[in-house]
Amino acid sequence: SNGTFENYVIYYDGVGGVFSKLQIVPNYSQTSFELIGNYAGTVSFYMTSTADGGVSKSLPSDTVSPIILNLFADGNKIEIQWSELGLPSADSTYQLFRQVDSGPWVSIGSSEYNERSFSDEIERCEAYIRYRVEISGVGGCVSRSNAASIFVIDETPPEQCNLICASVDTATGFVDLAWESTVSVDGFGYLITYFADDIGVDTSFGKNNLTYQYSQSGINAQLKPETLSVAPFDSCFDTIVMWYNQAADSLRFSTIYVDSVGFDRCAGKIGLQWNMPTDGFPVGLEEVDEYRVYRRENNGGSDFRGFVSGADSVFVDSGLVKGASYEYVVTAFNKALAKEAMSNVFRFKVKPPDAPDFLYAAAIKNNHETDLNAIAVYTDTTSETTKYVLERALSAFDDYQIVNQTTKINRPEFDMVDLTGKAVQTDYHYRIVAYDYCDAPIYKSESAKSIWINGYKRERDYINDMSWTEYAGYEHANSLVENYQLVRLTNESQRDTIRVQRLFQEFTDTIFELEYIGGEVCYYVEAIEQAENAFGLSKVSRSNKFCVNYEPRIFVPNAFTPDGDGINDRFLPDVNFVDVDGYKLSIYDRAGNLVHIATDPTEGWGGVNQSSGVYAFFLQMNNSRGEAVNFTGKVVLLR
Repeated sequence: SNGTFENYVIYYDGVGGVFSKLQIVPNYSQTSFELIGNYAGTVSFYMTSTADGGVSKSLPSDTVSPIILNLFADGNKIEIQWSELGLPSADSTYQLFRQVDSGPWVSIGSSEYNERSFSDEIERCEAYIRYRVEISGVGGCVSRSNAASIFVIDETPPEQCNLICASVDTATGFVDLAWESTVSVDGFGYLITYFADDIGVDTSFGKNNLTYQYSQSGINAQLKPETLSVAPFDSCFDTIVMWYNQAADSLRFSTIYVDSVGFDRCAGKIGLQWNMPTDGFPVGLEEVDEYRVYRRENNGGSDFRGFVSGADSVFVDSGLVKGASYEYVVTAFNKALAKEAMSNVFRFKVKPPDAPDFLYAAAIKNNHETDLNAIAVYTDTTSETTKYVLERALSAFDDYQIVNQTTKINRPEFDMVDLTGKAVQTDYHYRIVAYDYCDAPIYKSESAKSIWINGYKRERDYINDMSWTEYAGYEHANSLVENYQLVRLTNESQRDTIRVQRLFQEFTDTIFELEYIGGEVCYYVEAIEQAENAFGLSKVSRSNKFCVNYEPRIFVPNAFTPDGDGINDRFLPDVNFVDVDGYKLSIYDRAGNLVHIATDPTEGWGGVNQSSGVYAFFLQMNNSRGEAVNFTGKVVLLR
C-alpha cells in the first residue's frame, strides 16, 4: 500500500489444490476482467496485487468459485441445484431465470442463500430448457451461473378434470359446458367429446378456459339428451387413454331432456318428466339439489311454476288453457354453486276445441198450441260438440239462463224448444251454446230475438188494434227481414193474410163485416227472410198468437115467405161470433112435433112440406168461452 502499484494477478485452480497464475491486469483502476475459456467446471480463483516492480505483494483475496448449475428431470418436473459461490453476498437470495426453447429469459423465482436448490415444473410436454442463477455481491457485483440446459419430454398426460355443468342453449340446441381446471401445470387445453352415432371431438385451448359451447356434429339437445365429456391435454396433445369410456365421477354428462308423460285436457293439467342421472353419469350438474320448472305462455314472460327435489323426475303443472301455446324449461339447481343447468325447451300447444265452424239460430217459431218457442238451429256436424244448450234472456244485457239442452244431433238442422218461456208474455233473446266432452262451452251462437204481438179490441166498433216487436237474427247470416205478414185466424181453421209490410210493426183490423166467424179472433205475425242468406237458407219466424173474444151477435126474423122469389125464402137467424161447432136450430109445429134441425148457421129452414102458420124455434150455440147461449121464439111461415 506504500509502494508503487505494479499490477493485479489472478490465480486459477482447476485440478484441486494447486493454483497457477492465470492473468495479469496492469491497470490500477480496472475492477473487472473477463476470462475467455471453459471455466464452468469445479474451479476456484483468487487474486493479489504487486508493487515496487514486483518486489512487494499483497495478501491473497478471498477464494471464489463460479456458480455451477446441475439439472435433474422427472418428466416435466426439473430439480435445479448449484454450487457455493464462496463470497459473502449483499443479497440473501438467489434469483433464478429460465429460457424455453429460444424464447426470452424469464424470472421464475428465488431461493435462500444457504439452500442452493429450486424445483420447477414445465407447462410443456416437450421443450429445450435453459436455466441460470444470479446473486448480487458486495459492491454491486452480480455473480451469474453458467446457463445449464436440458431437453424435457413429458409423456404423462394431465390429470383429469371434472365437468361441472352441461346446459342447453334453448335458442340453438347447442350445449354450454363448464368444468374444473386440471391441476396439472402442463395443461394446454381440453378435448370436448360428443357421443352420438359417431363420436365428435372438438378442442378448447387454454388451461384456464373453462367454458365452451359445443355446436359441432349436428348436436341438438332440443331433440334428445346429448352426452359429452371433457378431458385436458398437454402441448403434445397427450390425454388420458380411453378417458371417455371410464365411469369415474363426472366424466360424462348428459343434458336434461324434458318430455310429457300425460295431459288432461279437461282439467288443464300436464305431466312433465326428464332423464335422471346414474352412477358416474350426471345429468345437467354433478350434484342436483332441486329441479326448477319454468313456463312461458303464448310467447310471454317466463313464469316460475315450482320445484321438486333432486330425487324426483316428474312435475305436474296446471292451469293450461285450451288453444294456448306453452314452453317449458326444467333447470337442475345446485345451491352451493348457485348454478343452474337448463333443459331443452318442451313446446306444447293445448289443442283448441274443434268447435263448430258455424252455429246459427236460423228462426224462432211459436207453437200456438203450447205457446212455446221452437228455435231452428243450423250448425256444422263435424265438430267435437257433445251437446247443445239453449239459453234465454229477457234482453241482450241480461244474464242468459239454460232452458233446454240436447246431445249432439248428427244433422245440420234441428229444433230446440224453450220449455219454460211463455211467448204470449214477452219477446225473448235466445242463443245456442255448443259444449265439448269436457262439458265446457266451445262456441256460442249470436243471439236471435222472437216476435211478440199484442193488442186490444174496441168491441163496440168491432176493431182490433195490434203491434209487434221486430225480429232479430237474420242479420247474422247477412240477411234481413223481407217483410212481416199479419195473419188472422177465425173459426179456428180460417187463415187470412191481411197485411204485408216491412217498415211498421202495427195494424188496425176492422171485423164488423165478417160473417160467420167464431167468437174468438186471433192474430200472429210471420217475419219472412230474404230469398237466401249466407247459409243458403230462407226462413220464416213466427210470433205468439194474440186473441180477442167477442160476445155472440144474433138477429132472428119473425117471418119468411118460401115462395121462390129469392126474397126472404128461408128462415135464417143472423148469428156471428159464435162457436159454429155448437150451433143447432130446431123447428117445432103447433103440435110440438120436431119438423126440422139445422147444425150449419148458413142452412136455416125453408119450410119444406109445411103449411102456413106459426112455428116455434129453439136456437142453441156456444160463445167464444164455450158457454151455452140459447134463444127460443116464434116464426110465421107465409105462403
